[in-house]
Amino acid sequence: METLKHNRRYFLKSVFAALGIGFVVSWDKMIVAQKKIKGSRILSFIFNPNKKIDFRDEVIIVSKDESTKVFSSRCTHLGCRINKEHEGQLQCPCHGSTFDLEGNATKGPAINPLKQLNFEIDKDNSKINVEL
Repeated sequence: METLKHNRRYFLKSVFAALGIGFVVSWDKMIVAQKKIKGSRILSFIFNPNKKIDFRDEVIIVSKDESTKVFSSRCTHLGCRINKEHEGQLQCPCHGSTFDLEGNATKGPAINPLKQLNFEIDKDNSKINVEL
């Protein structure tokens, strides 16, 4: 009788272990698939090199000294969308973080710089293509 309990207990442990491993493997595959689906997107905007700061959807385009940088508009503190500038500083409307025009945090609570994005300027069509 004792070996029957041991066998039943061993069987149940094995089944739950197999289910757990199966769940972990499935979860990992779903995450990898989601990353592939999201992948990188290209956003295209009209580009005006004379405009110093341009807030567009998910990006901030900063043009100064004949150079251009593109940053994510998401604050590195809690992800609020940065949508205004005051005295040469990009301001987060949620918690008051500020960033300089190089994307560096100048006032907290954010401490990390804004994410810089890859972009390409199409001068023929006056467009900027930004990779998210």
